[in-house]
Amino acid sequence: MNGRVLVVGVGGLGCPAATALAQARVPMTLLDDDVVSASNLHRQTLFERSDVGAPKAEVGARVLRAMGADVEAVTARLLPDSAAALVEAHTVVVEGADNHATKFLAFDAACAVGRPIAQAGAVRLAGWALASVPGRAPCFRCVFETMPEETDEACDVAGILGPVAGVLGALLAADALRFVFGDRRPRLTTYDAARGRLHRPSTAPRAGCPACAASARFRA
Repeated sequence: MNGRVLVVGVGGLGCPAATALAQARVPMTLLDDDVVSASNLHRQTLFERSDVGAPKAEVGARVLRAMGADVEAVTARLLPDSAAALVEAHTVVVEGADNHATKFLAFDAACAVGRPIAQAGAVRLAGWALASVPGRAPCFRCVFETMPEETDEACDVAGILGPVAGVLGALLAADALRFVFGDRRPRLTTYDAARGRLHRPSTAPRAGCPACAASARFRA
């Protein structure tokens, strides 16, 4: 398969996404600077209790290689001075980080070098997945115009139900595979586990988006 996917964040969203991509034999690079924690094992499905304290990227790569996948591990954080070069070395970006700063940086780097990016976020019983394409609306900065302040509602504080992470991770992988095989349409999907609802809201462009000259608002 041509190209390589950069997976930013090997946590509750990145683990199921990377597993699905590995099973599809998609070459990838796992990027994460964190280590495995026992409190996260219920949703970070690449890891076992014996992995606690080990670098997530390295453990994840080892597990995925055992599935026959071509996987590289980078134990590092996505940083402003290196993000663009790292993203440019890949064909598609998958981002499932648990903080807003990394999400915005990953999108901006992908936009700057012309790479499609699949992103997702989830807290407790709900979440979203958004596939963005450089220069096409709606994009990540359309839907999330500015970076919000970190609050107690962030995933790393409020937590997330394991199956919710699995659903959003699967959506991440599905969007990444669409990109790999040439389908570059933007797409937004939301998931509400409490209501049992998987929904694709329509979006409308908003003039002034710095990334694609349009922004989006949700319409149920």
